[in-house]
Amino acid sequence: MLHSGFPADGRLYRLTDARGLPHPVLDELFEGRDQALEAALEWLQQQGLLDGHADAREQERQLALHVGLEMSTPSGDWRTLRHAGFTGWRSLNV
Repeated sequence: MLHSGFPADGRLYRLTDARGLPHPVLDELFEGRDQALEAALEWLQQQGLLDGHADAREQERQLALHVGLEMSTPSGDWRTLRHAGFTGWRSLNV
């Protein structure tokens, strides 16, 4: 979640659904990519879509299936970093 106003690097992140729209439950702005992905992982666990003991590979697979990620641009638009439902992307943790 956004806690301290605008982040130092000027970028915000948001999670999206399979249609590329702001996620219906996780519709918040995040100061960092890791913060957004942690919120998504927590939500997946709460929904029973991810075992809390899943390894990093399975966590990444479930994230890719259920949640997309966008980053704000200096012009105020959003750039898609990955689409929900597409598992062909490399891990964002690389």
